[in-house]
Order: sequence, then structure tokens, then C-alpha cells
Amino acid sequence: MTLKRRITTALLIIGIAFSLYSLLKTPEAVAWAASALAHLVVLISIKTENLPSFDSDFLGIINVSLGIVATIVSAGQWLILDQNGPLAVIFSASALAIWAFRPRKKA
Repeated sequence: MTLKRRITTALLIIGIAFSLYSLLKTPEAVAWAASALAHLVVLISIKTENLPSFDSDFLGIINVSLGIVATIVSAGQWLILDQNGPLAVIFSASALAIWAFRPRKKA
């Protein structure tokens, strides 16, 4: 496993763990659940993307869509309901950033 792949995996696990911890602290905050789900789906997608027999072209659509929805939900809860603050938005958007800069398989 390359260093970039290890860093990516560690960041995703941190994102999932912190999002779940924050969700347990504030169970009414749906933004943290969306953030945890976005990080989990990116982690699963990165792991399955490297399988040679797996067609992974559709994973980009799933990850970008879920990341955008999680970020919008987090921003809405922060700006409209005054819950969570900007940290939830940053964590939700980090799933998108990690997906964008992930280590890709060689063509």
C-alpha cells in the first residue's frame, strides 16, 4: 500500500469516527450522519475501485452526489437551524475532497 493510499484511508477513518462521535453527542444533528455516510461510501468505493473485475465508473456519481448532499445538509443545519457550526460543513466537504484527490489505479 502506498503512502498516499494509507493517508487517504486514515483520513476517511478519522472522518467516519469523528462524525459518529459528533452524532452521538448531538443525535438531532442529521449533518453528522450524512458526513459519516459520505466518508464511509468513499472508503468503500476506494477499496472496490482497485478490484480488477469491478466496473467502478459509476462510483464517481455516487460519491459526488452524496458528498454534495451531505455538505448542503450540514450548511443548512448551520445557517438555518444554527446547529453544528462550520465544522460539520468542513467534514462533509472533506469527503468530496478526499474522493477528488484519491490515489487512482493505473490505466
